Amino acid sequence: LPKAGDYQLFARKFWKHGPFRWKIDNGAWHEVGKEIALLDDAPIRQFVGANWVGAGSEKLAAGMHTLRIELLEKEGAAVFDAFVLTTTPFNARGKLKPNEKYNRAPQGWFPFEPDADTFKTSPLDLRYLNEKVAGENGFIQVRGREFVHAGNGQRLRFWGVNIGHDAINWPRATVDSFARTQAKQGVNLVRIHGAFWQENDIRKIKEKDLDNLFYFVSALKREGIYSCLSIYFPLWIELEKSPIPGYKAGQRPFDLIYFHPEFQEIYRGWWRTILTTKNPYTNVALKDEPAVAMCELVNEESHFFWTFKPFESLPTQHSEMLEDLFAAWLKNKYGSVAAALQRWGDSKVQGDDAATGSVAFMPLWEIFNKRDLRAQDTATFLALNQKEFYEKHVAYLKNDLGYKGAIYASNWTTASPQYLGPIDKWTNTVADFMDRHGYFGGPHEGPRAGYSISSGDKYDDRSALFFKNEKGQDDFGLPIFDVQHGKPSMISEINWTPPNRFRAEFPLLCAAYGSLQGSDAFVFFANGSPAWDEGWRKFSIQTPAIQGQFPALAFAFRRGLIQVAPTIVEAHLPPEELLALKGAPVTAPQNLDALRQADTPLGQSAPVEKVSGIDPLAPLVGRVELLFDKGQDRVVDLKPFIDRQNKIVKSATGELTWDYGRGAVFCRAPGVQAVSGFLSKLGTIDLGVVTIQTPLEYGAVSAVALDGQPLATSQKMLVQVMSEEKNYGWETNTQTGLREIKSTGAAPLVVKNLAGTIAFKRADAAQLKV
Repeated sequence: LPKAGDYQLFARKFWKHGPFRWKIDNGAWHEVGKEIALLDDAPIRQFVGANWVGAGSEKLAAGMHTLRIELLEKEGAAVFDAFVLTTTPFNARGKLKPNEKYNRAPQGWFPFEPDADTFKTSPLDLRYLNEKVAGENGFIQVRGREFVHAGNGQRLRFWGVNIGHDAINWPRATVDSFARTQAKQGVNLVRIHGAFWQENDIRKIKEKDLDNLFYFVSALKREGIYSCLSIYFPLWIELEKSPIPGYKAGQRPFDLIYFHPEFQEIYRGWWRTILTTKNPYTNVALKDEPAVAMCELVNEESHFFWTFKPFESLPTQHSEMLEDLFAAWLKNKYGSVAAALQRWGDSKVQGDDAATGSVAFMPLWEIFNKRDLRAQDTATFLALNQKEFYEKHVAYLKNDLGYKGAIYASNWTTASPQYLGPIDKWTNTVADFMDRHGYFGGPHEGPRAGYSISSGDKYDDRSALFFKNEKGQDDFGLPIFDVQHGKPSMISEINWTPPNRFRAEFPLLCAAYGSLQGSDAFVFFANGSPAWDEGWRKFSIQTPAIQGQFPALAFAFRRGLIQVAPTIVEAHLPPEELLALKGAPVTAPQNLDALRQADTPLGQSAPVEKVSGIDPLAPLVGRVELLFDKGQDRVVDLKPFIDRQNKIVKSATGELTWDYGRGAVFCRAPGVQAVSGFLSKLGTIDLGVVTIQTPLEYGAVSAVALDGQPLATSQKMLVQVMSEEKNYGWETNTQTGLREIKSTGAAPLVVKNLAGTIAFKRADAAQLKV
């Protein structure tokens, strides 16, 4: 070693195989187990890859030293092919040495290989948007439809990212660099999404994981970034060898959390340990930590999803327990199960037995299709059971444990968006705010297409801008359409998943239409490594098309540079009507012009007897609300905003235009002027102050004022341009249509060459400094 210092050791090895220990000279041993975090991924062939891992650190003197490695297991594969000792942050990048680059791209493209960030002064650094430390203005609380700081009542929006369990195990210096990078790009929330229980005893939290979580939260806090804790997802856990009997290998505990007392006690134990143990890096328990903005009760779980299958996904003894709870509820309502069965008439399900007081559950399909009295009672019981769980555990975290931040219930879809969806959302309203998930992409087929990209898969590109589904039919549903329920609204997982060349539209759509609808948080899914992705993963966001566009669009969203629209549709659905399976207003094109009163100002809603249908394009005009009470329904005449013949929708604010005929979105706000879509077909693009001409077939261009002034007078502006991205060496059997991936390629990601001109219509345009 050329000089003394605190050196970190990194090793490149075969995935998580080959746990080992190491020491230098006669120093202490450092163990690297199977749960080590992977810092990158360099595929070699299917199911075989090499990954850099952080192995720990040691203070060393200058001079010669000997490194010794010993495997901790006598069986299994183990391969090491490279090591790095360093006193500075290390960006893991496959087979490249530090500061080495691939420097390769096909003709017409350039490699995306930014240097490791040293965080020197930069006009692109948005760290100043965050507090000096997260929580310095108090806990995040809810006021009406907004998140606010408890200390000063000031509203804030969140622009965030997801990380998985592996991330908390990154080396500490890597965690610090990751937090600083996210703050620089405009991020102020990280959803920490992972399990913390021990595999051999799920009643206990792993001490090492807890310590790593505490450090991760403290590192984010130092960069002004809030944490969101998401600790339970049924797909993370197998109960075969747990205290909960009846489960087979590979079986997941769907629905169990909502009714099983012992499993609920285990669940509460996780929260008790995580929230009440003092964080050694801040000397404050997370329950008292204002930098922990929010906690999630359950990820992607509901009684009303297709996984609700008693005696199939739910073992016999637990299915019988849930049936007993249903029978007791029916006895309380009707006097006996026999009386309930009699009231239900011909509605029979195998397993009903009036003599023994046994009653079975209707399949979900029958509940939302028959909608008879039995279906209504079944839906009501399941809803009340789910709602009771959420109420009980919101109270547990807040009252029993003393957690002072915000809580949300869950975020999943249902088997019937019209009839079961609103019931599920109603059960979630007992928490502080609402959450949901949303993904968009083209067709992708293959044995692992749901979570990975492989050679041999078939796929096609798809842009959201035309409102066409994978078969070319009209489809007006998008994950950015945020129907709201009278509380703050977050989308804690969202992505335009690859493979898809049309990803550049995604960040602008979130910033623009999230602002228009009054959305309070976007949390992009997900960061799989601490630095830029070397290539596409199924859920990549650390790429030029996504996080590469964060600075301008995170700034615009968080600073509120795009107006919130008035409420366009306000529909009220009382709980008794929900549980009677009357359903939410259908989303279908229809003429609502007659509902507008002649004296109603443009963009203001007028009362109607009942909203029976919601135009699917209404979210492009303004806020759409579905409230669970007996209030007065109100709608706005959409005719002035929607031109179906020319396929153009304008926002009620006048700032946004969606041209789904030509495939383009325009933003013409005073402080933000932007366009995304199929640009070369648009000719000269006049956004007001900014004019754009470009030969790019597809891309996104944004101009944002950073100094609080409109673009017409701003002295500090950020212009951001993006086209298409792909892996180097990406190869398919054809160029269009559903096609086979011949090769997924390799690092680096490459970007289609940028071209065009941007002009500012200002008297001082010639003097603008670039």
